[in-house]
Amino acid sequence: MSILQPEELYSRIFNSSVVAIGLTDILGAYKIVNPSWSRMLGYSAQEAKHLTISDVTPAEDRAQSMMNYDKLISGELSSLRVQRRYLCKSGDIIWADLHVSTIIDKDKQVLGVLGMFVNIDPLIAAEDNLSQLNYELTRANIELKQANEKLSLLARKDELTGLNNRRVLDEALDQELLRSSRTKRGFTVAIADIDDFKKVNDTYGHDCGDEALKALSIVLRNGIRSMDHVGRWGGEEFLFVLPETSLEGSQIVLDRIRRRVEEIDLKCNGQQVKLSISIGMTYCKGQCERNYVVKEADIALYEAKRTGKNKVLCYQCLSHPAQSDA
Repeated sequence: MSILQPEELYSRIFNSSVVAIGLTDILGAYKIVNPSWSRMLGYSAQEAKHLTISDVTPAEDRAQSMMNYDKLISGELSSLRVQRRYLCKSGDIIWADLHVSTIIDKDKQVLGVLGMFVNIDPLIAAEDNLSQLNYELTRANIELKQANEKLSLLARKDELTGLNNRRVLDEALDQELLRSSRTKRGFTVAIADIDDFKKVNDTYGHDCGDEALKALSIVLRNGIRSMDHVGRWGGEEFLFVLPETSLEGSQIVLDRIRRRVEEIDLKCNGQQVKLSISIGMTYCKGQCERNYVVKEADIALYEAKRTGKNKVLCYQCLSHPAQSDA
């Protein structure tokens, strides 16, 4: 390899470099560019001499670009490295990793700026794709979590009324039986049934029957304490579990609910529909058998239905007719 003069060596390096190189004066006008600069931006070396930095900068980026350039020309900065966008002759915009440094004379006066950059468009695109994938994955995880929460809720709620379903009521009942056995403190189990519900369906249609169940559910939910449980036991039957209460207190609560059901304002096909419920209840304290507790409430409900409906009857009071109506 023959020894080259420095000027020729610098020229060959300048022209063969894969890095885009451009030299601008203190006004930001291009004085010389290398072939890589021309390939990346689409302007010939001759066209570049009629361009300024602003001409190859997207409009929305120009203010920041000129601010950086002014810092270099003023001597506030001697060099700078930034990731910035370039506007190509074709109108395309590319991302570049730009290194710039000032060119100074012997008196340390800035003569111009030397800029060298490489195209990082593929890297930015890959980062954007990764960011988009991360966003979509995060969103998918959130949606999956929400779907799982909804499924979990559906697994514990009656779809029509929004009340607890039988599974939750079974859990509440077992929990209270264990607690009562341990603490010897009583609780109440009650079953409510809509009076003549079949007649409502037959007269006004099943859509009206569904509306009746929804309206009733609101009254039941609002009529109990936060520690109490109520849910759809099946069909038009609803089961209550009322912990830490007395027999007399439970009767008061359930009878108040019964009266509020009578006040439900339900219209179907332009007609007023009157609703009422019968409730059978039983009181458990200490050691009780699960099946017997539910059976006792059911027996009391049957008696309430048989003896006129729209009333609350207590299983423990059935042998005392004078106390049977709460």
